[in-house]
Amino acid sequence: MIQQVNLYVQELRPRKERMQAGMLMGLVGLLILVIGAADAVVHYQNNRLTTQVNELEFQNIGLEQDITRLSAEVSARQPAPEVREALEQVNDALLRRQRLLERVEGLVLNGGGRFSPQMAALARQIPDNVWLTGIRLNGQQSKVTIEGRARSSALVPAYLENLSDEPAFAGKTFGAFRLSRPESGRWIDFHVATERSGEGH
Repeated sequence: MIQQVNLYVQELRPRKERMQAGMLMGLVGLLILVIGAADAVVHYQNNRLTTQVNELEFQNIGLEQDITRLSAEVSARQPAPEVREALEQVNDALLRRQRLLERVEGLVLNGGGRFSPQMAALARQIPDNVWLTGIRLNGQQSKVTIEGRARSSALVPAYLENLSDEPAFAGKTFGAFRLSRPESGRWIDFHVATERSGEGH
């Protein structure tokens, strides 16, 4: 026996679920919130990067100003031309003294020259801040002429007094004594000789 079943009755028909308008509006609102939040994050990051860039530019400007200021200070601290000239003159005097000492050492070590004891005494008794620029020795007439520079005029008599303690200068007296101060410089030029005739060049 065949039984027919009617599938088109209202209870057995498929139902179409309709999305409620409230739920749809909620999803749209949520999507808008997500987009807004993402936009806010991007905007915040852009603002932060812009602020960092501005801070770096400000720091660079500050560094450039510091470099300019320090360069000006370094330029201002460079010695004046007259100071450089004085330093060069002192360096020249030191070089001449060094060469003189080397020559004296050579004479003493060789042991041959008749002026070796006097040269050794001149080098041995020279105090600090005194530089010899010229020495003339006449062995036959026992004449001695010494020229040089000193930081103070009081150093020259002290140097001559020390020389009098040397056997090579025993009994010698310096009859010529001249001091002068250059217009530019912080030293004293001196000229001493055993006889006044020794002042001539």
